[in-house]
Amino acid sequence: MSREEPRRAPLLEVRLHAFSPFPPVVNGILASAALYAIFLALTTSFGPPVIENTQTGARFSGSAWAALVMSLIFGAATTMPALSQRQWVKALPDLTAVLDAQGARQAEAMAVGPPVRRLRAGALAFAAGALGGVALNVWLMGADAFEPGAYLRSIRPWFDIVNPLLFGLGARAVQLLRADDQEMKALTAGHLQVDLAHLERHFVFGRLALRGALAWLVMTAIILLFFVDAAPVAISVGAVGLAFLAAAYVFASTIGPAVRETAKVRDAALGEVRTRLHAAGGALMRGQGAGEADGPSISELAAYEAWLEKRPIWPISAPITRRLALYGLIPVLAWFGAAAAEMLLNRLA
Repeated sequence: MSREEPRRAPLLEVRLHAFSPFPPVVNGILASAALYAIFLALTTSFGPPVIENTQTGARFSGSAWAALVMSLIFGAATTMPALSQRQWVKALPDLTAVLDAQGARQAEAMAVGPPVRRLRAGALAFAAGALGGVALNVWLMGADAFEPGAYLRSIRPWFDIVNPLLFGLGARAVQLLRADDQEMKALTAGHLQVDLAHLERHFVFGRLALRGALAWLVMTAIILLFFVDAAPVAISVGAVGLAFLAAAYVFASTIGPAVRETAKVRDAALGEVRTRLHAAGGALMRGQGAGEADGPSISELAAYEAWLEKRPIWPISAPITRRLALYGLIPVLAWFGAAAAEMLLNRLA
């Protein structure tokens, strides 16, 4: 972000979360429940039963299951920005400790929200995504025509409204991801204060990356629930693939700039010590020697070189690695859990 853009504003859902007395996760659950409650009210009046009996037993109807998953996606999508902001605020002390004064100011601004110009770009991305959702609705409807009265007395309006909303939120999330990547690069380039003796201070970038990836892995887990019931395979596979890519992108884009800056400083130090080693070795070969007054001895320079080569440039500790591996299991466990719940419903029916 340039210094001429000091004004920032939180996203609409972040401001709504701020008014709530509950934490963002609870707000997201309540939002999902409210949206699904609207669907249940419609299906009770106009739609097929939520639980239908088949030859293999009782099960959620296709529309009820799809609406449940879409409601969960809505709750997660509107909660992720608020969680991200809270993570930044929590990480600020550790983050500003490894940045210069200008970088610290940028980090504090990033914790508030995106610049106003990015909000406009996000609004355009939302509009483009929503139009894609409308196009999908038309495609799914096919040649079927609804008489207006019959249409309003069906569950179709719920899907025709929620689908573009979810597509819009998804498109805006992708646009914000790209912008966050650029801002993270600007935050670390020239502002990260690399102390090769205390690289553990950079673990804050790994923690931020882990929390950002967690949000998208949870989203992936929710989208995977579509596979438990009938759903357009191409759409489900595409959505899951994009969510996995987003999780990987968030993780890499958060730690990548820090890795590059740390590698730059370490490589410069290695270049300097090797130059001095070469000079000291040349002096020794000429029989001139290298006394204490001339600086470190060859053995000391060699030890320093070996120490530099072993310095880790990745801001990832062992606990972060273990948690990342565990988080990667969330989508798979969610799918198996939903499948097990459906099997239990069949047995109880």
